[in-house]
Amino acid sequence: MSDETLKLVLQKIEILENRICSAKSLNGGFDKLANDVEHIRESQADVLEGIRGVKQNLYEPDSGLFSRVKDLEVESIRRQEFINEVKPMISQHQEVVLWKKQAEKEVDEVEELRHEISKLQDWKAGMQKVIWLLATAAGGMWVKHFMDLMMK
Repeated sequence: MSDETLKLVLQKIEILENRICSAKSLNGGFDKLANDVEHIRESQADVLEGIRGVKQNLYEPDSGLFSRVKDLEVESIRRQEFINEVKPMISQHQEVVLWKKQAEKEVDEVEELRHEISKLQDWKAGMQKVIWLLATAAGGMWVKHFMDLMMK
């Protein structure tokens, strides 16, 4: 081989050596890549554990989110049925309250009328006594007058 060919090969080898020495993958790059992959694997394990926890919180038959939502829906339906059942009773209660107020007014009026009637009866009894007194006095005067006429 000639000198020039050897020099060319030598230059090519130097270029390769420089590239190999400056290559990141050969100078600890694969170790760093392996560490990064291990870190990603650990992170994935943490994420997987978190997802399992979320899945358990969602789908747990007794305390999971879906079971609680279902319980709330059942409770909501039960409450709606109760409201539908109670609404007519509330309107009836309101009618009864209005009727009671009206009845209390009427009872008060009746009590006032009874009181007035009682007063009128007392007045009537007093007037009857006065009328009897006047009638007796008039009768007595009439009898006296008649007797005076008979004596003359």
